Amino acid sequence: MRWVIWYADGSSFTSLDGGPDNAPRWGVLCIAAYSGDHGRVIWHGGDYYAFEEGEWGPRDLVGLIDYLTRPGAAKIVLVGRHVPPDQFWKIYHRADADPRLPPRSSHSPLERAPAW
Repeated sequence: MRWVIWYADGSSFTSLDGGPDNAPRWGVLCIAAYSGDHGRVIWHGGDYYAFEEGEWGPRDLVGLIDYLTRPGAAKIVLVGRHVPPDQFWKIYHRADADPRLPPRSSHSPLERAPAW
């Protein structure tokens, strides 16, 4: 498994469920992904998430426009959702403990650090 997308309703969609183009587009809270350097990373806090060069990554509005206007293959964008903190952290902790991905060995400097 390469990644797991977690949604505001508590559901998830994985790379085993279908390709990035099959993922539900709305309501993303975070995306946990395999990382060769860190075991797993968890992308969160993005207004949008884009699939580029085989990986998911968060984007703000300017990053989204940059992604969409570059030439290349079809673009895949998911839309994030903001929820009350207790709802977010409940799902974030599920993503961090999910046994379907390897355990985290360290934090990526590109990964937004959680505000515990």
